[in-house]
Amino acid sequence: MRRNASDNKYLHKDFHISMNILLNYIYENFGGNNLIQYLRNFTKAYHKPLHERMKKGNLKVLEEYLNRIYEKEEWPVTIKCTDNFLEMEQKSCPGISYMRSKGVIPCPLYRETYNTVYNTLCKETPFEYVLVFFDEETGSCKKLFQRKEIIY
Repeated sequence: MRRNASDNKYLHKDFHISMNILLNYIYENFGGNNLIQYLRNFTKAYHKPLHERMKKGNLKVLEEYLNRIYEKEEWPVTIKCTDNFLEMEQKSCPGISYMRSKGVIPCPLYRETYNTVYNTLCKETPFEYVLVFFDEETGSCKKLFQRKEIIY
């Protein structure tokens, strides 16, 4: 019998715990401002291809990205997308839910994995990001990406 890694189901649940360890390390040793700067730098490097595509003004590329991520997570989210806005809601965060199930407390600045990452992703694009709400306990949240010239 022959198997490839690609034959296996995508699972990375312990990634959330290891990421949280990194976030706590930076936060505890270098402070919140440096943690936020780390997330900015990470976003600029890791999400560069997505950022470049978003600069062209197409939110559908972000919708496709988010759908792929949450499909891999097997996590229910609601995404509404038009040419001018993308709204996403989740009843809880897969990372926070998994960590709490293992007795791990999320980093005090865990919300910045949404807020800083997506604000940085939108820099120099036609879009802006608003974290409408975020529940620290569950990660339940509503995210809004909107075209900058659109006022609601």
